[in-house]
Amino acid sequence: MDFNQMILVAFLVESLIQAIKPIYDREKGWSKDALIALLVGVGICVLANINLFNTVKLPIYIGDAVIRNYVGVVLTGLIASRGSNLAHDIFKYVQNAASSQTVSAVG
Repeated sequence: MDFNQMILVAFLVESLIQAIKPIYDREKGWSKDALIALLVGVGICVLANINLFNTVKLPIYIGDAVIRNYVGVVLTGLIASRGSNLAHDIFKYVQNAASSQTVSAVG
């Protein structure tokens, strides 16, 4: 597994947790905002056939090629449903990684 595949899996796990957690609250009931974000993210990825798993060459081992593609598209939609929060998290990760590798010159 290469670095891009590990990052994609990490974002998928984090997205699953952040997407599923707010959908239903015992006190407030169903969250319409979370459901709409999930539906829009998955819907756009299905319509545009966006599959990050194919992009990073991370195989999905379920059924035939058509089912594998749709599973990848739906999981990509789940990641996309995080919207700008995910983009911000990626930017922060890259920024922190870059700043930890810079060497400050004295003098």
